[in-house]
Amino acid sequence: MCTHLKRRDNGRYYLRRRVPLDLVSVLGKTEFSKTLGTSDYAEAVALCRQEGVRLDAEWAALRASIQAKKVLADVLTTAQSDADAARRAHEDAEREREEAEDWYQGIVGHARDEGLDEDEALAFEYEVERRVRLERAVQCRLEAGVEVGQQTGQVADRPEPRPSYAVKTLRDVVPSWTKRNAPKKNAISRTYKALSLFEQAVGVIPLAELKKAHGAAFVLFLLDSEARGFGNKTASNHAACITALLAVAAKDDWIERNPLDLTINKNVGAEKREPWTDTELKLMYGHALFSDRMADVPRWQGVNPVDGRALLLILQHSGARIGEIAQLRRGDFQVRDNVSSIRITDDAGTVKTAESERTIPLTEHLLADQWFGAWLASVMDGSRAADPAFPSMVGRTRGPGDTAVQWFRSFRDDAGLPAGPLEGSHKFRHWIRTAMNALDIAEATQDAITGHAVGGSTGKKVYTHVPLPVMFAALNRVPYPKVSATA
Repeated sequence: MCTHLKRRDNGRYYLRRRVPLDLVSVLGKTEFSKTLGTSDYAEAVALCRQEGVRLDAEWAALRASIQAKKVLADVLTTAQSDADAARRAHEDAEREREEAEDWYQGIVGHARDEGLDEDEALAFEYEVERRVRLERAVQCRLEAGVEVGQQTGQVADRPEPRPSYAVKTLRDVVPSWTKRNAPKKNAISRTYKALSLFEQAVGVIPLAELKKAHGAAFVLFLLDSEARGFGNKTASNHAACITALLAVAAKDDWIERNPLDLTINKNVGAEKREPWTDTELKLMYGHALFSDRMADVPRWQGVNPVDGRALLLILQHSGARIGEIAQLRRGDFQVRDNVSSIRITDDAGTVKTAESERTIPLTEHLLADQWFGAWLASVMDGSRAADPAFPSMVGRTRGPGDTAVQWFRSFRDDAGLPAGPLEGSHKFRHWIRTAMNALDIAEATQDAITGHAVGGSTGKKVYTHVPLPVMFAALNRVPYPKVSATA
């Protein structure tokens, strides 16, 4: 869903967003509006999201520029203040020098007028020399950057310079967080998205100035589901990214402790996804896409029906995420332990977690399908291993996963399947997980197949390894639906 998408009377879509309050005076307007140049809803949603990302980045950069100018102004003000203090100190030193000179001349004149003897004259000269040495010490301290006190001979240290981290923000923590945690590319991307939302909510705040109120404002901002377009679970994930950065800032001694409470109950308002029903699967595989009339299927989002059919068959038989499959390369289809398999790694693109990197066997039921067998043979012919396995889903601004999601929505509507945010390709994962649960397949095996994080003890997480033949046997027990329709 793109909550900022609007439709004009002529049927064409445009984006309309409120300008954040802190930028209204800078931009001179309260609302941003831009035509998307299309009357196709799916394309408009994609363009709306792209423009939204661009706007967030533009506004974040504007905030950073404003903050940088403010910091520069503060630095210039401090520099001017230091220069004025130094000028006053030098004036004081010059006045003290002149006073010492007047005093000396007065003593000399007094000694001459009074006809003092040699001892008395030497005492006077000693006193004069002491004052001269004192004046020189004052001058040396001034040159070393030390202020002179009001009384002769007193000096006072300048205030300590402001710590270098006093103007650092959460964005400055990212390099250290990256070094400490070695996150995947998608985790870094999620962190920058969370930073953008944080700055949109409260502005660019130096770490040393963060208060509990900033955290409360950010939480309220995230929980505005109507404006944000996501629920508590996504809000909680964004908050967790900011909390992780603050934890690193504390470790690096940039702040004493995390001052923000970003606790969000991710279960509030969460709706539960259901697996595909038998009726829905009949509608899906009764579509022309799974028949010899595949040439009649439209190229939604520019996707070749051949790529779409292979994608859905793999999703049905593996429970993988749609983005994991859409980004596969030809070389990711391999034979291991005499089993045809797919290899999912972040080398191909983006994976959600470390556990998402895995190898999944292709089931006997899928390999027995004549159409899929021919398609797989063409992919695994040993050539162009680095080329995409689903070529019509790549080569555009958005990634293959996003393209596949947009294509599936069009297919879903054409096949008469239910619409809505909970009716997406993720239902394949719920379907296969439900089917394996019904067969009492070990949870560790299910996790290894679907790429879910393993729960339990550290030993269980680190040392539990499920062999490919075990996964192959488990998947072959699942009662898959008929996947080829008649013409």
